[in-house]
Amino acid sequence: MRGVLHRPAGPAGDSVVLAHGAGGNSGAPLLVALASALAASGLTVLRCDLPFRQARPSGPPPPGVAAHDREGLRSALLAVRQLVPGRAFLGGHSYGGRQASL
Repeated sequence: MRGVLHRPAGPAGDSVVLAHGAGGNSGAPLLVALASALAASGLTVLRCDLPFRQARPSGPPPPGVAAHDREGLRSALLAVRQLVPGRAFLGGHSYGGRQASL
């Protein structure tokens, strides 16, 4: 999983993995702003690029890749759990939020 890690100024407690929408990537302004705000409140945040985006720089995900994207989110969540001792949450925007909820 490729992404950007935002660490809080103080001790790490809980963490959040954020996924982008179908037309975006981890650099989407909404995710950057949300990750910055969450890190400022004490959370460790990983903004990640879903597997379909890593394979394809633009455009929507091709049919049939949703399960692979969810597996990528599981991998990201496991990686964050190794870094941060507290609870870990998944979230995202549009397509990324839908995959995070499944």
